[in-house]
Amino acid sequence: MKIWEWYEKVGYRKLMIIPVIILLICVSILVVQHQVTGEFIKKGMDFKGGSQLSVDVDNNVNVKDLESFLRSRFGDVEVSSAISATGRTLLIRCEENVDEDELLESLKDYGLETKSYSFQKIGASLGESFFSQSVVGITFALIFMGIVVFVVFKNFIPSLAVIFAALADMIGALSIMQVLGMELSLASFAGLLMVIGYSIDTDILLTTRVLKRREGSLRERIHKSLKTGLTMTFTTLAALIALYLGSGVRIFHEIAIVLIISLLLDIPNTYLMNLGILRWWMERKGIK
Repeated sequence: MKIWEWYEKVGYRKLMIIPVIILLICVSILVVQHQVTGEFIKKGMDFKGGSQLSVDVDNNVNVKDLESFLRSRFGDVEVSSAISATGRTLLIRCEENVDEDELLESLKDYGLETKSYSFQKIGASLGESFFSQSVVGITFALIFMGIVVFVVFKNFIPSLAVIFAALADMIGALSIMQVLGMELSLASFAGLLMVIGYSIDTDILLTTRVLKRREGSLRERIHKSLKTGLTMTFTTLAALIALYLGSGVRIFHEIAIVLIISLLLDIPNTYLMNLGILRWWMERKGIK
């Protein structure tokens, strides 16, 4: 059975329940996260402050073993590795008060050469300032997005459906990041901003084709919109998966995984919820 036939057989009203359930689960994850940690999202060093040492290494290093070794000396330490065209790099994140020389000396005790490295430190107040500015940026992005969408379509319900889909994509991405243990960093924040743009792109494509065009019946326009939109989504997913698997750069990994999560969530949010709201509104208005 084709997707279109299945969609019509089940009925768009029933299918609208699926994205609502997904959104409720995602919101519940964030609420539980807040109850356990005091924060809705786990912030990385960029937003909470701390120290980071990047060390180029020649050999493969047991990340978990090194992390346990450093935690015995410095407390809260996270170690990750990234592979690039120039070799392998260890990223060691720890608290703000960790001394650079002591950390380097501990790596030597572990048996690692530290000829090529970089060390950076972000104060807690500066990290909090970054986070506050990021929240303001996201808020303004959503507000101006809503204004533009309303100006284009001049109808409250279709505009609200577009904004809902973008917001649901972002909430879903943040909640799954908590499940995967991902921290909110500048890279993942950049991915969230891209989520807004891509979500609006698919929703405006759908709304424009279904609402503003008059070629064919309503069902025919919906069918064509589904084919075009899903083709765009799966093509982008293929490119992002290739980026995630083929790149050893941590920043690219974070951006790619945030966008992959969001695109997968965007499918039910756009083609079940947004389309369902749009179809219900058009049928109520007698638009064919």
